[in-house]
Amino acid sequence: MSLFDHIGFHTPDLDRSLAFFAGCMPTLELEVIRNADASFFVSGGERAPVPFIWIAGMPQSGEALPAGAPEKPGNHLHLMFTALSRDAVEAFHQAALASGGIDSEPPGYQGPEEMGYYATLVFDPDGNTIEVGFREIWG
Repeated sequence: MSLFDHIGFHTPDLDRSLAFFAGCMPTLELEVIRNADASFFVSGGERAPVPFIWIAGMPQSGEALPAGAPEKPGNHLHLMFTALSRDAVEAFHQAALASGGIDSEPPGYQGPEEMGYYATLVFDPDGNTIEVGFREIWG
């Protein structure tokens, strides 16, 4: 059993967010699935449909926000994805920047090199931190 079924958040620009995730998630062997006009999923696809991330657009101007919904989405989440290799970390970083991401930390060892944690961090177009890492001692 997984720790969670899914995580969801809203974006003010669904097309921009979709372009970002569709541009960089395949480097981690993850699929981006447009499930509706107003949202999409990021998951392992058929091999691992759960857990997944659900990303939805905000209501269009003139439409009411759901009761209690924040006016500014995201509140800067931190999402960490596990990569299968150092090469995958580097491929993600390049794809994320090419897809509208903003560099936060280029690929490299986080902490002492002997700990074997190789990672990168980027900001998605909504300011959420996306970390991708490979733990060499577990690889």
